[in-house]
This record gives sequence, C-alpha cells and structure tokens, in this order.
Amino acid sequence: MIKLETFKIEDWKHIEKWISNESELIQFAGSIFSFPIDETQIESYLSHPNRMVFKIVHANQQPIGMAEIYLEEGHIAKLARILIGEKTMRGKGIGTQLIDKLTKYTFNTLQKKRILLNVYQWNIGAIKCYEKAGFSKTDKPIVYIKVGHQEWATIEMEKYCK
Repeated sequence: MIKLETFKIEDWKHIEKWISNESELIQFAGSIFSFPIDETQIESYLSHPNRMVFKIVHANQQPIGMAEIYLEEGHIAKLARILIGEKTMRGKGIGTQLIDKLTKYTFNTLQKKRILLNVYQWNIGAIKCYEKAGFSKTDKPIVYIKVGHQEWATIEMEKYCK
C-alpha cells in the first residue's frame, strides 16, 4: 500500500503544504527546523551524511509523508521526523506499515541491532503505533521542551533486532 522513495530537495514543497504552523513543525521535527520551513533548511537537512530521508508514496503514486533513519554510532539507528502529512491518510494503519518498513530496512539492510525514537508523551496515537510495531519505552528520563506556553514531555522508545 505504501513504498519508500528517496526524499529529494524538490519534495520540500510537500512539507510546506503539510505543516501549517510552528506547533505542527515542532511535533514533526523537534527544533531542527524553524517556521516557516523553506528550501534552504531542507537542503541543509538533506546534506547530513548520517541521515537517510524517505518520501512515503501511497499506492496511487501520491506522496503522503516522510520519515528519516538517522545512523548513530555502532549498531544503533534512530527513526525521526516521521510524518503522515496527508491528513486524510491518517488513522488507516499507514503509520504501522511505515514503521514496519523502516524497522525491517534498518535491521535487515543497514544491519543495525537497536532502533530508537522520540515521541511526545501526549501523542497517544503515535505511541500506540510504535508499541504495535514492537517498540517499548526506555528508562531514559523524560525531557521537557517549551512550545509556546506549554511544556511537552518527550519520551524515548526502542526496539531490538531479534
């Protein structure tokens, strides 16, 4: 139902369409970008050698999101900047398919032994998706970030290669 393709600089226009405010950008990307997102930021982001960025393409050939695998030292990778940008495609199990594809690619192709990710504690849908894909919360202390007048708690989750 979905496939992963290499995210290219010209794909940045999709992110611009999917992200309409600063809170959405922080939810998707943390503090790596500033709002409004632009091509220069994406170009710098894509140039990092440890970053593998994918465009998520639906069976109808339309881009519906993006995701990143960040290669850490040793046998660890991190899933980051996971976004089903097309709001009509959310809640249909695509996130679970995506995490499954990213996990298999990380373990089988990249030969990593452990995958980490961070998620905001209030993002219950994402947490359930990650748990369904076999991730569990780590013992790492919760990190808080300030977003407007709110504090968002960030938790870390992990999955080990079997």
